[in-house]
Amino acid sequence: MEIFVIRHTKVNIEKNICYGVIEVPLEKGYIEKAKIFQRNLPVEIDKVFSSPSQRCTDLLDCLNLTYTKERSLMELNFGDWEGKNWDDIKKSDLDFWMQDYVNRSPKNGESMIELNLRVINFIHELSKCNFKKILITTHSGVIRCLLSNALNISLNNIFNIAVKYDEIYRFSITNYDQINLIFEDKKDILTQSVFKKLN
Repeated sequence: MEIFVIRHTKVNIEKNICYGVIEVPLEKGYIEKAKIFQRNLPVEIDKVFSSPSQRCTDLLDCLNLTYTKERSLMELNFGDWEGKNWDDIKKSDLDFWMQDYVNRSPKNGESMIELNLRVINFIHELSKCNFKKILITTHSGVIRCLLSNALNISLNNIFNIAVKYDEIYRFSITNYDQINLIFEDKKDILTQSVFKKLN
């Protein structure tokens, strides 16, 4: 099974605002970028899944694609910090979270390990389906979880890899009994990037 994953295009929001699950509009020009996506995707896609966030579904709507909303593909939930300026978040709370963001969460939010669990659980369920090619529209946090698993990179180090807006990532599942998620594109570049930053 091949899984094509797209991060939504750039959003129209003030700089330094914390956002994950709150609705944020896309910047103008996303329709043109979505058409570029379409040209770089396989003609035949068996199923399309999307985060319910409008910044993801708007891309699919403008391409007239039929899709299924999947809450497991939503961005990390920042809880009480959603919509706040990062500078306005209590420094002691922010510092506590940043010391171990993998296992700790903002108040009423979720940790990276919780995000990773829901993403990988979704992939496990997806692997049971008889699909050849899947398209997913989602967020950087979700893509980082996929990369973490596919490249065997600790969640503590996954932010060493830049996940750009409007970029396509291609994964495959090769073992359906015990999920083996493989990142098919730019593997060497990503691995070298992480290695350099860790050493």
